[in-house]
Amino acid sequence: MTEKHYSDLEKLQVLLTHWLQHNESHGEEYLKWAETARKGGYAATAEFIEQAVDLLQQADESLQKALESVGGPSRGHHHHHHHHD
Repeated sequence: MTEKHYSDLEKLQVLLTHWLQHNESHGEEYLKWAETARKGGYAATAEFIEQAVDLLQQADESLQKALESVGGPSRGHHHHHHHHD
């Protein structure tokens, strides 16, 4: 059995795709907790969580550009990854 050796380019494509999917699942979870905080009377906490989600989306834009720059799929072409924490 031969072990496949991935190029740095292939590794970057896989890692960037994973990071984007990972952030997407966490962003959804953060928003749920922001809503919970707001309902519980912690409006400031909810605002901070929502700010974090906005920053995460900005980071995702940069990661997406990085992925595209190494020939990876564009935003519309990725499968969903769900974390099992």
